[in-house]
Amino acid sequence: MAKRILVVDDDPTALRLIGYSLQQEGYDVLTATNGLDGLTQARQLHPDLVILDIMMPDLDGFEVCRRLRADPATRRLPVLMLTAKGQVADKVAGFRAGADDYLVKPADPGELVARVAALLTRASYAEAKEARIFTFVGAKGGVGTTTAAVNASTLLAKGGHNVVLAELRNAFGTACLQLNIRPRMSLGRLFRERDIRTGREITGALMQHPSGLKVLAGPQQPEEYLELTPAMVSSTLDALRHSSEMLVLDLPVSFTPAWREAVERSDFIALVTEQDPTSLAAAKVLLLLLKGFGVPPANIGGLIVHRARSSTEMSALQISNFLELGLLGVIPTAPEECASAARLGSPVVLAHPTAAISQAFAQVAERLSADPVILQQF
Repeated sequence: MAKRILVVDDDPTALRLIGYSLQQEGYDVLTATNGLDGLTQARQLHPDLVILDIMMPDLDGFEVCRRLRADPATRRLPVLMLTAKGQVADKVAGFRAGADDYLVKPADPGELVARVAALLTRASYAEAKEARIFTFVGAKGGVGTTTAAVNASTLLAKGGHNVVLAELRNAFGTACLQLNIRPRMSLGRLFRERDIRTGREITGALMQHPSGLKVLAGPQQPEEYLELTPAMVSSTLDALRHSSEMLVLDLPVSFTPAWREAVERSDFIALVTEQDPTSLAAAKVLLLLLKGFGVPPANIGGLIVHRARSSTEMSALQISNFLELGLLGVIPTAPEECASAARLGSPVVLAHPTAAISQAFAQVAERLSADPVILQQF
């Protein structure tokens, strides 16, 4: 099937010449003479690429591009800006608005066609190579969600996988403390001025741990605290999913539109809970919410974190039956090993690799690295 190219330009001559060049190469061409019409067609007709003029009477090309990137339906759509504005500042503005490439008019037809082909090839390759997204979310605060995400992702990275851990949190993130690394750029600083950042800006904020794990840190100081938006989450996931093999998300319990954006784009969700009645009741409610968002039950697994032993606590099988949920793993209580790891500034799986808690996290990591079909059968 021929690729469909949408050309947005208020100049009829430009539309005709660009359209002819593309049709000669076998592309189907759609045209729009203003930004609003271009946005409508992009959302309704699902083109494979947009060629976008900047200087238009209603919405200029910069704003059209920003809106395309903010909309989940069009955020990955390749955009080539083709305009008479050829100053360096114009090009910088175009890339900051989200353009994938920039070409100055009058453009040679051969170069235009070549750039279109390159963008389409890059888009198809990126889509095929997207990382799987594994999300750790707690039934309530304080159940050990970040600790679980840090230890599982550390083992995945140590096992040779290209792994990114992203703390999508509005307030203080503790992953870097557990890994003993100091972030030069946190999520809060990254998005302090605007909701959308380029892939290069986002990947440039990553810090690497000696295990190979790369981390996008949550806010580290009060002035870095922020209210995450769906656009922030979307641009972050797009950038990190295209630059890693596995993307591990550490989510708070917030139920905001940004939180929903993250869980709906996840391939698998590890619901972290303790075995006490309060945590299990919260987990039950969270499961109802996730299912209401359309997350398939097969894409959710329970992760039980034991804090203390008591004669009244439910067994793993009882918890699985109560939640009507398969269990990704059971993490045993290990206060001495965890305290020692904290003093060393190391994840417990590295500080005490032979401990029972580390072996439990190893099983979690092994299951996450399995084939997706196998993962749904655990």
